[in-house]
Amino acid sequence: MPDEDQPMSSSKPAKPTRSPRPAKSAKPAQSAQSAQSAQSAQSVERVAAPRLPTALVYDPTFLDHHVPDGFPEVPARVAGAIAMIDALIAEGSLPAEHVPRLDARPATKDELGMVHPLAHVERVRHACEAVLEYGGYEASPRRFASDVYVSPGSYEAALRAAGAPLVALDAIGEGRARNGYALVRPPGHHAGAEIAMGFCLFNNVAVAARYAQRRWGWRRVLIVDYDVHHGNGTQDIFYEDGDVLYFSTHQFPFYPGTGASAERGRGAGLGATVNVPLPADSGWSVYDPIFRQVLWPVADRFKPDVVLLSAGFDAHWSDPLAEMRLSTADYSDLTLEVAEIADRYCEGRLVAVQEGGYNLDAIAQCAATVLFALTGSDRVVDNLGEAPPINFRWNEDAILKALYELHDLAGYRRKPRRPILPEQYVRPTEG
Repeated sequence: MPDEDQPMSSSKPAKPTRSPRPAKSAKPAQSAQSAQSAQSAQSVERVAAPRLPTALVYDPTFLDHHVPDGFPEVPARVAGAIAMIDALIAEGSLPAEHVPRLDARPATKDELGMVHPLAHVERVRHACEAVLEYGGYEASPRRFASDVYVSPGSYEAALRAAGAPLVALDAIGEGRARNGYALVRPPGHHAGAEIAMGFCLFNNVAVAARYAQRRWGWRRVLIVDYDVHHGNGTQDIFYEDGDVLYFSTHQFPFYPGTGASAERGRGAGLGATVNVPLPADSGWSVYDPIFRQVLWPVADRFKPDVVLLSAGFDAHWSDPLAEMRLSTADYSDLTLEVAEIADRYCEGRLVAVQEGGYNLDAIAQCAATVLFALTGSDRVVDNLGEAPPINFRWNEDAILKALYELHDLAGYRRKPRRPILPEQYVRPTEG
């Protein structure tokens, strides 16, 4: 549980060390016998209520969405990630009982219709069928929209990519899982209600948000998006909806050109869009205070019923499409932070949905690391290390001050961080 809100400090905060949090003072015991009884009761409670596992949702159909040679959003992105996860399970580093595998299912037209007009769904279907009719299953991909290609298998892959987080939400709602990870492609956060763009056909996390509300009654949905690109589609879909809070950190200015801090929602949704545009070369020293000092107060005010994470790994320092400086260990920190918000407000209900990430080694290692984080572990799968050093540092105080004033925030979370020890690192295993 995070510490209580603290007032803003006037001094520049140094990067917190990840040292163990000091133990809270115990209340005076009335007697040794009562203390022993209380301890026994706590032990019984812990045994009676073990932590539920993390549902891992994947489907090989995701590999049937083909793209032209040289295109960055390739099937190997998720194939490599699932191979690494399987290898970690096989060697025992990631216990299989902690991450039960669930098959993705296609989202129904009714479920897609909560976000996308039927006409858009039909356009995607017809485009994929046209490629199949023209050249058979081996037909070359065709351009469908800006930075979007389709192949004969793309429609089914997109249906299952939208359906995968729904499987995870059902597992949570039925008490079979604490949280979930939908390792999917094509990604979704650039897809608007009526348009495909930026590698995305359907908006997977938006469909999940509406499903959580309609199927499970989790009305207040917090979407956290740490992909390096702004999720313009997600923002547009919920821009006038005060029950879905969209929080995004992203490189700016950058593709797709949206996500300025002044974009805060409209009408009933005013204030439910929180954009954190960051300059290139931002790393942990910027992201960490943003999550602790901006995301936490936003979540404290919103009090979500469920949390969705658009998990893009293209802010990793090695990504070829961006210019940010996060490491794999940083993704562990940020994911654990989001998980603590879910723990505090909604009994751990959290589903991570795969978005970007285009260095194949980085995406596989980050996916495995995020899966560890969802199980409650701070282990890190990494052989890429920290970003190369730079000779300057952004003034995160100025960024924080501007965001506090814009969003009328108060307080932040002081949480000491523990150092990542060598034994916490897991060397990547070939799948």
